[in-house]
Amino acid sequence: MRGNVYRMTESTAPKVSPMRIGCLGAARITPPAIVHPSKVRPGAVLQVVAARDLSRAQAFADTHGFARAADDYEALVSADDVDLVYNALPINLHAEWCIKALEAGKHVLCEKPFAMNAQEARAVLAAARKAGKRVIEAFHYRYHPGYLQVLAWIDAGEIGSVTAIDAKFNVAIDDRGGEEIRHLPETGGGAFMDLGCYPLSWTLNIMRGHPAHIQARAELTSRGVDESLSAELTYPGAIKAKLSASMAHGQAFAASLHVKGTKGEIDFINPLAPHYGANLTLKAGFKNVTARVSRIATYVWQLETVLHALDAALPLPTEGEAILLQQETLDAIYDAAGLRGLRYRE
Repeated sequence: MRGNVYRMTESTAPKVSPMRIGCLGAARITPPAIVHPSKVRPGAVLQVVAARDLSRAQAFADTHGFARAADDYEALVSADDVDLVYNALPINLHAEWCIKALEAGKHVLCEKPFAMNAQEARAVLAAARKAGKRVIEAFHYRYHPGYLQVLAWIDAGEIGSVTAIDAKFNVAIDDRGGEEIRHLPETGGGAFMDLGCYPLSWTLNIMRGHPAHIQARAELTSRGVDESLSAELTYPGAIKAKLSASMAHGQAFAASLHVKGTKGEIDFINPLAPHYGANLTLKAGFKNVTARVSRIATYVWQLETVLHALDAALPLPTEGEAILLQQETLDAIYDAAGLRGLRYRE
């Protein structure tokens, strides 16, 4: 979905009805994703937070300005004073608590990756349809003007027809003595789950369909999750997308997207978090353009756009069929790497 999606500008943001937010999990991602954006954009009310124990939730609420802490996850999703649930729990808990929140009449913004597998994703989407509520995957980059510029150039034919994509996201993730959930199979760990889902999403938003063929290769940790994984997606017309992710010890940060076309190419250094610094260029014939990249955080763009879309009943590009396309392709990549057992317990 490219058109008909609300786009916030830096100078103005529409007034939206208050949206009372309940946060599942006192997670590290919650302050940058929800708390900080709520301070600078209208309509977001930090209502309640729940954690594994009440004392942890209360400390988080006190630190970040939530109105209160909930006794547990169940109390949060069933609360009458919550309109939108933000699900930042470990991946293996996403489907369960998204479904419970939807059944309780709440909209849901769920952290990526959306679920352990496509089967879970389908169950959540079915629950959303039944409840008449929205469930949105939190691919924050998708709402930033930098990535929107990439799509605009492609849609305008600036580089002609896309012929190849090369995308990667690497960053070291320490296993913290066995406590890091991204290293644990049971919590949906793995480099491509946590990191590679971004290059995959960048690609799927450009190609807008399932690849015809997938090849993948992984290097595993001692715990059995992928420490690094590379994949090649082939689309009709011999269009190839090469994707990679690594969380290996000592791995330097790298996030990039290169799109080649019949008439030119686009390079985007740091499409993941361009507010920390990025470089976006278009080269086509005699044209050589370096785009201005907004330093407003991706999470601010995401929260404002989501709130406005919920308020005005507008579609979003990270919900519905986009979620299923992402999850099905993610599953297929793990299957191709011989790692289906990490995503499905059979």
